[in-house]
Amino acid sequence: MPLPRLKVLRETYCSQQVVDTAVGWVESHRPELIEKLMEDEHCRQQDYSERAWDILEYLTEEKVEIPTSLVGRMDLINEFTRRGRTAYGLPEIPPKGKPLASGPDQPLPPLIKLAIDEGTKKRITQEMADRVLQIIFERRPDLWLAFSEEHRHEVLLDATDQFRDLLRQVLDEERPDQNNMWSKMDLYHEALARIFRMCGVS
Repeated sequence: MPLPRLKVLRETYCSQQVVDTAVGWVESHRPELIEKLMEDEHCRQQDYSERAWDILEYLTEEKVEIPTSLVGRMDLINEFTRRGRTAYGLPEIPPKGKPLASGPDQPLPPLIKLAIDEGTKKRITQEMADRVLQIIFERRPDLWLAFSEEHRHEVLLDATDQFRDLLRQVLDEERPDQNNMWSKMDLYHEALARIFRMCGVS
């Protein structure tokens, strides 16, 4: 099924030309990659992410231009998905809330503090949760923005993986010699709670 040519949601991170060229190339040479992406699109879980990475890796191998930034790569896959949904007669899924910043060079608003969940309190204190998340926010504001954009668009790719890795690293720095596996999962959701509040997602 041919994909429609849609105007991109934004060109801040990935231009209309880059999207049109990338989609056209995959559609002409490896259409099954798009078909597999759309097969797993409905739940937006790990299988969908892996199909998205297949497309990005194929375009890289073929030396087709794709964005280098985390948000740009996510935007490209989101545009593949938008066109696929339109081709199948499915409604558009708009991004949730508003972005933390209008562009890659714009400052982020200060990180808000929220009371942690009761389940989180079983493994980590409020003070430690606030400290770890603030360290991540200050160390990699670009990653915090990209992580938030992936969750606003429900396209979880490189930023989400890198955020998990950085979260584990900072936890291990702040709580050495402790098993931080469950605490990492708790703080992942605490970070999302703050992001959704800052982005105006109810």
